[in-house]
Amino acid sequence: MIAKAIKGRGFRGALEYDLGKEQGRILASNMAGRTPRELAAEFGAVRRLRPNLGRAVLHVSLSAAVGEKLTDAQWQQIAQRYLRGMGLTHNQFIVTRHTDTEHEHIHLLVNRITLSGRVVSDGRDYARQEVLMREVEQAFGLQSVAPSRASARKAAKKGEIEHALRTGQPSSRQRLQQWCDAAAEGCDSLTTYVERLDAVGVEVVPVVQLGGAKLSGLSYRLEGVLMTGRDLGRGYAAAGIQHRGVIYEQDRDFAAVRRCIEREATRAFGAPDRDGAPGEASERGGSGHGAGALGAGDGSLERRDAADLDADRSQEPRTSGDVRQAVAGRGAHVPGDHGSGAQGSEPDAAVDAGVAVEALRPGSGDGAVDSGARERILALGGAAQDPEHVEPGSTGARARSRAGDRSLEAVQKQITALGVERLLVGIRDAQTGLMMHRPWSRAELERSVPWLKRMNARGNDIYIRPDGDHGLVLVDDLKPDALERMQREGYAPAAILETSPGNFQAWVKLSDAPLSVAVRTRAARGLAQHYGGDLNSADGKHFGRLAGFTNQKPQHTRNHRQPYVLAHACSGTIARAAPAYLEQIAQRLDKAAAEQERRKRRDALQSARPGAGQGPLQEYQRQAQRLLAQYGADADLSRVDWMVATDMAKSGRFTLQDIETGIREGSPNVDSRKAGPVEDYARRTAAKAWSDPGVRQHREQAQARQAQRAGAPEQGPGVD
Repeated sequence: MIAKAIKGRGFRGALEYDLGKEQGRILASNMAGRTPRELAAEFGAVRRLRPNLGRAVLHVSLSAAVGEKLTDAQWQQIAQRYLRGMGLTHNQFIVTRHTDTEHEHIHLLVNRITLSGRVVSDGRDYARQEVLMREVEQAFGLQSVAPSRASARKAAKKGEIEHALRTGQPSSRQRLQQWCDAAAEGCDSLTTYVERLDAVGVEVVPVVQLGGAKLSGLSYRLEGVLMTGRDLGRGYAAAGIQHRGVIYEQDRDFAAVRRCIEREATRAFGAPDRDGAPGEASERGGSGHGAGALGAGDGSLERRDAADLDADRSQEPRTSGDVRQAVAGRGAHVPGDHGSGAQGSEPDAAVDAGVAVEALRPGSGDGAVDSGARERILALGGAAQDPEHVEPGSTGARARSRAGDRSLEAVQKQITALGVERLLVGIRDAQTGLMMHRPWSRAELERSVPWLKRMNARGNDIYIRPDGDHGLVLVDDLKPDALERMQREGYAPAAILETSPGNFQAWVKLSDAPLSVAVRTRAARGLAQHYGGDLNSADGKHFGRLAGFTNQKPQHTRNHRQPYVLAHACSGTIARAAPAYLEQIAQRLDKAAAEQERRKRRDALQSARPGAGQGPLQEYQRQAQRLLAQYGADADLSRVDWMVATDMAKSGRFTLQDIETGIREGSPNVDSRKAGPVEDYARRTAAKAWSDPGVRQHREQAQARQAQRAGAPEQGPGVD
């Protein structure tokens, strides 16, 4: 019995196919409709309960082997077994039987949305339905099909199929399977098998026992990724290839085996490989030794045992309870418990939990910890699973194991602390150094963690920052003592990340309201300067590391492993000293803006060329230049405007409108300093100077003298 499941977007097309066949008929359904139109309307009514779900259609075909005959009643029982086993008991469904092929088969069309609006998980659905098919074969006495895990070649996983459809290229695991098949064709010796694979860039890593007499294991390295033979299928393991005719004989093949093991040992102990690049960790992610390792004593070549692997796994980064002991061992200071503070519950946890967890802590083995090499292999092979989905009917242990994606947990911890709706994710290309940006919501980022894992496994660094305006600043390249000072002085970070052993980034939340880039830049530079951070990244819009992914910078490599970016204390709270700090920044920015405006006005006035013109602009420029020469470059320009306006008003040669025009055109950039538009400022200054009693008297006297010189009768006071 074979099951094939496809998830799609449209019910109508699937219904037309299932019911449109000449020999297709309905076997079972829990729906009222019988035509594609009627059934599509019923499916659509429930689908509207979850409008954001893209693929709500589950279309399954269950096929018997050629020659097997089943009654309608048996097919109905098989369909009900499938629905129960996949957790689809409260969903709309229709079962149709087709007899247009040489093998009997039925189609199940199911709505993944239940009648109550819940979406049934599709986690590990391919593996679960395979188990169901084996049970059906046994219950109905059908021809048995070997499960994929027992076959010589493991079938492509869901992620690999999607990758191939998206890119048109097979996954690393599929390419390895293809090349190993080609190398094994007509091959009768392990030496030839190794040489053929080496010619296409695949390194074979053998494991031998009994002084080289027995080939007990095989692994394969492609483009820096190491996979065991069993990762590819039983036919690619040591026993499998020998069953396929690739025979290992010690006298003939041991020289090739030794060369492979020596190459792996050279890689494990720090020398560059043949391409000049550092090697990767071993396939089980533990030791730093090659998959083929030298045994003790008699010089035989032995596989590391399970105890060694368990010891490696015990070296994972420890929880905050181990922090004090770790810091004490390296001489760092960790503050004591200070109780609760003004900014929320347990503010000192930011330092207690965060200042000193070592990403790579030496262990009893080779001095390095698991860098996640096996997870990288699974990610590159498309085996990453969505931890949000839990299988229906799974036990608590299975559910917990599926939900234990520590990368996702670290991402969620960090973005919860940042507390913004939109995020900008940066992926720096390992080869070119260029950054690719992707704006995502929190939900989109969480769903994309498996894809980001694959990008990270290929050597790309993963970064993040809030998208748009926000109230957070990043302080990079901090040490534990700086974090302690920040906590003590009221700048406790909202999120602390350890980007490499002993180096930290801190996201400090200054406000829940958005702040301008200028304010964030001034704040970030001030904090970086005060606490010894990196001034080059203090620009108010810099990317920080995303927790849960490895830091790919070469200088942080230890024993060919890259440290994970760890999320420590992530309180998400506003720093206690933030309001006063923002007030200081606002005052400094205002002062800087006023000084910049004054400088522009002064430079414009000093560089003006009024010439011999007698207009109001030329008069204003001549008078302003005279006053600047008299009082110096630091003269108050508002005072200059007032003095020029009063002199022009006293002269009696200019009208109120002339004075206003002179100020407006001769005093550039004044609108950036004054509260109102420049016209208002010019009008107010001119009107005040014009109506001043002393100025008015001077103007009337000047007008009288001008009238006498002109021989005209004396005029009365001018009308304002």
